[in-house]
Amino acid sequence: MSKSFTTIKLINSKEHSWANVTIPIGTVVEQIPDTKNLINPIKGITVEFNNEIIGIPYEFITPNYEFKTTILLLHGFNSAPGNKENSIKQWLEDNRLSNEIIVVAPQLNYNPNEAIKQIGKLIQDNYGNLFVIGTSLGGFYANYVRAMNPTDAIKVHSINPSWSPSISLKKEVNQQQKNYKTEENWNFTEAYLNYLGSFEKKCKEELKNYKGTHFTFHLANSDELLSFEEMLEYLKENKIPNKQFYYDTDHRFGTVVEMLENIKSELV
Repeated sequence: MSKSFTTIKLINSKEHSWANVTIPIGTVVEQIPDTKNLINPIKGITVEFNNEIIGIPYEFITPNYEFKTTILLLHGFNSAPGNKENSIKQWLEDNRLSNEIIVVAPQLNYNPNEAIKQIGKLIQDNYGNLFVIGTSLGGFYANYVRAMNPTDAIKVHSINPSWSPSISLKKEVNQQQKNYKTEENWNFTEAYLNYLGSFEKKCKEELKNYKGTHFTFHLANSDELLSFEEMLEYLKENKIPNKQFYYDTDHRFGTVVEMLENIKSELV
């Protein structure tokens, strides 16, 4: 079923380099497939207006249809949906929220370039009241979503996020990997590392511009794999608004229920 959106900001083709038509505030536009790759899939959607096709960033639109709150859960390196997805669904059921909140937990592509496209498509499909929750490498992807989207219609929660995966995962280049959750064998290539480096650079550039109110970090006090000092210093130096919660756990983050209780007021 096609989705329609209402513009909440004036789209002026003279002011915005990405706009090829002018669209007044309050105009209802219909989403169409982005067959011509007009817009980064992380940042927005394509619509048709007066027989013109235009890409619109999310910050200029709001859904014009009934939607549910969605949790988009992004897993870490060489992993898959599993315990955290189950814990979230159980918590929703225990709190009688299963009918109001959808959990989408994809198996992400091992190729970071394809994973970003996959995440962008899922954001397009579920845009509305959207919570992006990522762990470890998935936390890096969540940070990237935040960097590319100033709109607070997308709420971002990063759990033990990798800040510089092109550095922390360098040792994995050309190493044969086995995903013990899916039983797949795969190879982490140098091209994959380069993609991560490119996304890192863009993330750190764009995050400096974020001035919203929905960027939250959930950090383990005893993470044995990642250090967060550099990331926290970056946030402080650049005055990037964020919230931080700390937990008595390790990198595997066995305190998902505690995290959900901390953000319950946002979810309901």
